[in-house]
Amino acid sequence: MEFSEIREKFEGLTADQVCELAKFGKEILNHAGMFGLSSGLLNLIKDIINADDYVYDDNKCTIETLIHIISLVNDLTEKCWHERKTPFGLTGLKDDNEYLGLKDATRIEAL
Repeated sequence: MEFSEIREKFEGLTADQVCELAKFGKEILNHAGMFGLSSGLLNLIKDIINADDYVYDDNKCTIETLIHIISLVNDLTEKCWHERKTPFGLTGLKDDNEYLGLKDATRIEAL
């Protein structure tokens, strides 16, 4: 992808800002992976909801934010399937490929 295409997708952002956002997202996925991030956040939300009412009430905004993040991670997973790419093929990060036993594969082949 050329930077002119990136500029169109991220209208209003400079190249440095796009780079900073990419580094931010890369660090998150490098640390938790798509599958670990989604399941870990869901388990955390379940624990908060099952705790006393005041814990839920005090964290409602945070829970909404976590659910939004989970939705974005799930969208990324769906994009892998839709584009027939492995997590490594879509993001360039290998942790999820290793978790799934896909090694360096970049494409999802027909089963």
